[in-house]
Amino acid sequence: MSHQYFDCLIGRSENRNRYLILFSLFFWLAMATLADAGEQFAGEVLKVDVTAKKLTVKKPDGNRFAFVVDNATAFSGSRRTLPDLTHGDRVTVEFEVTGGQYKALKIVTP
Repeated sequence: MSHQYFDCLIGRSENRNRYLILFSLFFWLAMATLADAGEQFAGEVLKVDVTAKKLTVKKPDGNRFAFVVDNATAFSGSRRTLPDLTHGDRVTVEFEVTGGQYKALKIVTP
């Protein structure tokens, strides 16, 4: 295709730069939003270690993760703190990988 076709779509070269900047801005904002969301892991609590501030959760397929819980970890649902959680509780953990560890950002219980 010729550049005349694109000129018709987005205008002259001075406007192209504006569109490129706007597109780049929206792209990076979208990526930042996705990065803030974190990943999720839903399963059953296997172990709560209040002293080490760790929570181990197992999925039905047997896959298990140990999450680091700190003061920044948010809680939602019937359980409001790490000591409130017990073996067998159903949870969804929103997390991020930081320094090779799974850091719990939010723990949701029914």
